[in-house]
Amino acid sequence: MYNILIVEDEIKIAETVAEYLKREGYSVRHAATVADADEMVNAGTDLIILDLMLPDGDGEDFCEFVTANFNTPVIMLTSKKSEESRINGFSCGADDYLTKPFSPRELVARVKAVMKRAKPSENIIRLEKGITIDCDRRAVTKNGEEIKITPNEYTILLCLANNPHTVISRDRLIENIKSIDSMDRTIDVHIRHLRQKIDSPGEPSVIKTAHGSGYILGLAKING
Repeated sequence: MYNILIVEDEIKIAETVAEYLKREGYSVRHAATVADADEMVNAGTDLIILDLMLPDGDGEDFCEFVTANFNTPVIMLTSKKSEESRINGFSCGADDYLTKPFSPRELVARVKAVMKRAKPSENIIRLEKGITIDCDRRAVTKNGEEIKITPNEYTILLCLANNPHTVISRDRLIENIKSIDSMDRTIDVHIRHLRQKIDSPGEPSVIKTAHGSGYILGLAKING
């Protein structure tokens, strides 16, 4: 799960951007000033969305600081539209530049593009509805919040995620979890627990039942 820091003094813009990013499974923090951002940025910050016009300092100076000390990708936001402003932004280390007003969806697309360039070897499955599976950590998040799930629940979800919109039989799921105690009703229990954690148990849309056949993931992969 990538950690993104939004440095923006316009609260409404920051909240909107944060909401869109969380839907995609990113972990998001917000700083309204350079001073706050200085306190929050660290080696675990994967990307910074940075407004150039901040109440207590120059965003370009902060950009130079983080790129020099943390090698962190930066996407700049600004109301300045001149060519000189864009050149200055890239000169101080920005990876991308977006002028206000902007589309939050476009910003999310640019975040994905920058992260793909910065960390091309990520081993993360991104699904619709803000669900991500971190295959290296064997961890699952929804809207940026990590979900506590058992090893068997993780294995079942991973099998379904690797075969979206495909019916996976109970027998195949039993084979995947490699437990000598597994049987049809054991799989059903794991599915029920998964639904309680990431789905709507009453009307499941993430993990659907294919009656008489097995289960099917009702979401599409965002990253292919």
